[in-house]
Amino acid sequence: MKKISVIIISGLILLFGCLYFVNQNTEKNSNDQQKVVDSLKREVMIPKHPQRVVILNASNLELFCAVGGAEFVVGKPTSQALSEKIQLNTKNAAEVGVIHSPDIEKILELKPDLVVGINVPFHHSLIPILEAANIPLYVRALDTYEDVIETLDFYGKLTNKEQKAQEQIDFVQAKYKQALSLAEGKQAPKNLIIWGSTESFNMATSQSFVGDLVNRLGGNNIADRTEGETGSFVPLSMEYIAKENPEVIFLVTHSSDEKVNQKFQNELAKHPAWQGIQAVKNGRVYTLPYELFAVNPGTQVAEAMCILAEKLYPEGK
Repeated sequence: MKKISVIIISGLILLFGCLYFVNQNTEKNSNDQQKVVDSLKREVMIPKHPQRVVILNASNLELFCAVGGAEFVVGKPTSQALSEKIQLNTKNAAEVGVIHSPDIEKILELKPDLVVGINVPFHHSLIPILEAANIPLYVRALDTYEDVIETLDFYGKLTNKEQKAQEQIDFVQAKYKQALSLAEGKQAPKNLIIWGSTESFNMATSQSFVGDLVNRLGGNNIADRTEGETGSFVPLSMEYIAKENPEVIFLVTHSSDEKVNQKFQNELAKHPAWQGIQAVKNGRVYTLPYELFAVNPGTQVAEAMCILAEKLYPEGK
């Protein structure tokens, strides 16, 4: 009888020990996760401090690395927009394809505990595939200056490098104030942002990233006054441009290749009305750096604003 009692007691101790172990593991796993809301307004469970991160676009990668997160990056986009510094800091990370065509097989092969994308259909389509593999996709849009500041703060918490993130935020905010000071108390010249390639041309409105920066510096973007068109970009009309006669024109191309930029300008120059536009006659047509304006420049957003401010208000330099 005693022997049976000992066996029963031993069994109960073992059972409660196992239950305690399982409970501790469950609690630990739960504590290691956090619920966040992404730019699609989705509630997503992600690690509090992910260790294997795949980032699908250059802007999010730049911000993640800016706070010291490069050591956690195992996958990065194939992109011309990555600076030499970012390429070097993430040299051990595998390329997972261009922004509009991520390589899902490569992503799964890397076994990430977090994938970060932006608000584009090509990234939305990955959600069910990654969910099936129990990998969270966090969509982080970067459409405004405020998005950059908020994202730096978020990535600082995610990487457990909040002090580094705050240093970056302070630097960006100081440059931002410097750019705004150049425009303070001045009337913005009538301006236009032409966005495109040798095949197609559009005018960027204040709803676009670069248009929003110009708007913060005083606005007066003629694309905002087109009739019957809405959105970040509206079709280019040379007749409309000639009628509005902008004093400053900014050019943004989809490529960092100088030959492509030159072809872009040559195509515009073919229009008979082009040479009569005030900005062209006065030499105030500026090609903006691809890496700062074709994509969200991350921590260099204030530097991008300073470039725009100096072109809009050269007397304030």
